[in-house]
Amino acid sequence: MYANYKKISFYFFLSLFVTTWWGCVDQDFDEPPLDGLTTLTANSTVAEVKALHTLGQASKQIEEDLIVEVVVGADDQTGNLFRQIAVQDETGGFLVRLNATGLFNNYAEGTVILLKLQGLYIGDYNGTYQINGSVEDPIEDLLIKNHLFVKERDKDITPEVVTIEELNDAARLDQLLSKVVQIDNVQFAAASAGAPYADAINRFSVNRDLEDCKGNSLVVRTSGFADFASELTPEGQGSFVGVLSVFRDTRQLLVRRPSDLQMSATRCGAGTGGESLVSIGDIRAAYEGGATAAPAETKVRGVVISDGDNENWDGRNMVLQDGDKGIVIRFSDFHDFDLGQDVEVVVSEVEFSEFNGLLQLAGVANAAATSNGAGTAPTPRTATISEILANAEAWESTLVEVKGATITGGSTYNGNLTVTDASGSISMFTRGAASFSGAPVPGGATDIVAVVSEFNSPQILIRNLDDVSADGSGNVGGDDEPVSAGELREIFEDGGTIAPSNKVLSGIVISDLSNENITGRNLVLQDGDHGIVVRFDAEHAFALGEELEVVVSSQELSEYNGLLQVNNVPLQNASSKGMGTAPTPREVTLKEVVDNLEEWESTLVVIKDVSFSGGTFAGSQTITDPSGSITLYTRNQASFSGSSLPNGEVTITAIVSDFNAPQLNIRNLTDIVEQ
Repeated sequence: MYANYKKISFYFFLSLFVTTWWGCVDQDFDEPPLDGLTTLTANSTVAEVKALHTLGQASKQIEEDLIVEVVVGADDQTGNLFRQIAVQDETGGFLVRLNATGLFNNYAEGTVILLKLQGLYIGDYNGTYQINGSVEDPIEDLLIKNHLFVKERDKDITPEVVTIEELNDAARLDQLLSKVVQIDNVQFAAASAGAPYADAINRFSVNRDLEDCKGNSLVVRTSGFADFASELTPEGQGSFVGVLSVFRDTRQLLVRRPSDLQMSATRCGAGTGGESLVSIGDIRAAYEGGATAAPAETKVRGVVISDGDNENWDGRNMVLQDGDKGIVIRFSDFHDFDLGQDVEVVVSEVEFSEFNGLLQLAGVANAAATSNGAGTAPTPRTATISEILANAEAWESTLVEVKGATITGGSTYNGNLTVTDASGSISMFTRGAASFSGAPVPGGATDIVAVVSEFNSPQILIRNLDDVSADGSGNVGGDDEPVSAGELREIFEDGGTIAPSNKVLSGIVISDLSNENITGRNLVLQDGDHGIVVRFDAEHAFALGEELEVVVSSQELSEYNGLLQVNNVPLQNASSKGMGTAPTPREVTLKEVVDNLEEWESTLVVIKDVSFSGGTFAGSQTITDPSGSITLYTRNQASFSGSSLPNGEVTITAIVSDFNAPQLNIRNLTDIVEQ
């Protein structure tokens, strides 16, 4: 039974050890208090015992009468170890797996133990040595007293001071496994700092990244059952004390308790506070003069002109403009500076480098940058494309505006397109990860605001769709013509799989996102007496009853299990006109719904004299009226899925739908009225 439990733990928690890192603490005594201290003496060491086993091989039974003297470095009191203790001597450490809880009552940290090993097993779990009671299972509760003998209590444990770099040496790592170690001048990486140690709600173990000031890193793994799982990791730099382990090739640390972490100092790279402010122009001039790093004791300040929210830049990059000069700041981790923020960055001796021709200050510590709040956005240079090409180096990483240009080379922004004006052409690149990469490119002349960049040759990058104005008002698709849901349905019925270009669909939202009987990326839009499902490329927030305009130009028309939808529409293609006038549902019978499924699909109907068969709304339920029957489907996620079905006849309002057969969907419980 315990072996099965161990397998379940591995697959669900990817535990560092068998059932390590998760557990709860039972503070009841599993053994009566020990009355005396042992007089046994050791005849072996941890290193000698570990030498009996080959990593990755089956556990080996210890036949000799070996006794080692060890001290408990970590117990189970905080719940970050479960049914095991970490022990060590001068030569090394290992885990001792014990089929009992509340181990700290008898074997607390600092307890010196004589461990009789004869009959036990030495093995490993993905690289971490452990002592077992059998090939796979821990030492059984009743046998613990036959193998663990207390010699001394409350012994001070001095952590072994190491560096992350030292742990790259396999022999050194092996000697330190399961021992209490101290690593100085470290911090949690930006994405891991100030975050919960683990998922205390779902009881999931979590990995957090610890780094030194040179960029070396290792994992801190914490069980969701640890009593400090919901506490936040330190945001400063300092000393980390914990137990070292491995999981395959991953070096890991176990926190015994948060108080072991003394990390309140200024983060790496944050500077001394005495740096001189220099202009970005001066920094670029230093590089052009042959420098390979920014000058010592310097900082720069500017306004962020890249847009992290819309993801047309890698999450570690930020473009900063100061006056008429700009530069890319590449952080060591993902940053959270927004477009338009005034940001100051310590760049003392930070590396200059070019990435495919684009100058950047690379490896900047996230702590080196601070926001001064919203800044004053620089005014883009109005320039022709030929001027941009002629001044690409001088204008690199600054804003420009090109008037009356055309965009060709694709129907959407994704990838490399060509921007042309009367003076010439330049490449415009959009990452596939950008929120607007799938948006349709406007036809005709357009004004474009962009950041001058380079990828082995000059190119420009827009930040978001507000950077492209197709009608002089800043509204992409301003020349789009109306198209009805009925027309889109006819196009599909005639074999069309793409909506026509320069088309916008208007209608009223008849689905109810708030009650979750529809997935968060879908909504149903009714236009007159026709309707259609719009499936966005991301979750939306449009409410029941809103009037929407959705640019559907060149978007895919497809069926999902028989239900027609405009598929994968960029979310920014939709705009709300406020609350609209809800369409009046058709008053029909169930038989009429079945007979007119294709025409009435994705529209509202009202049916009287409907009865249910009992149970709850969840899943597929058969409803009937005097004319026939149909399936009423409710998602399990719907707020009302667990509500009981009504007794007797009712009137229902519902959306006509299709899932390989006709079905109805209600929006919320107000769609059902007792007769």
